[in-house]
Amino acid sequence: MNRRGLLALAALPPGAARAQAPEVLDLAGQPVLALATHPAVGPRLRAMAQGRQRLLSEALRGEGPPLAVSGGWVHGRARAGEARVLLAFDTRSEAVAIILYEGSAAALFVPPRFAPWPAALRAAVEGFSPQVAAALRFH
Repeated sequence: MNRRGLLALAALPPGAARAQAPEVLDLAGQPVLALATHPAVGPRLRAMAQGRQRLLSEALRGEGPPLAVSGGWVHGRARAGEARVLLAFDTRSEAVAIILYEGSAAALFVPPRFAPWPAALRAAVEGFSPQVAAALRFH
């Protein structure tokens, strides 16, 4: 989706964008960029990126396995150069989870590393990094 499309969706009343957007669960099998550009996710990423928009954008355009679904969460990961990302969206609560790394350094965790992470994302995080998964608390 281009910038003009996102601006048009932002002008719609709450709920209207969701009704017109493809179902998030239907994105399974597509690249993680499809989740990042979905109207339920994309507009929130800029604020959540906390000044790391360029790095997040670069990582989301990288290569990785297709989106998968675990326990109501749609998730995927990608890598472009030194940037790598895991992006997940809970289809029930509309929560977003992001892990962003630049090289071996953590650049962003949403929710924060010290907060409990959804147990449904354990396997996805282990696929991203077994060391990160071992350090997180899953509930």
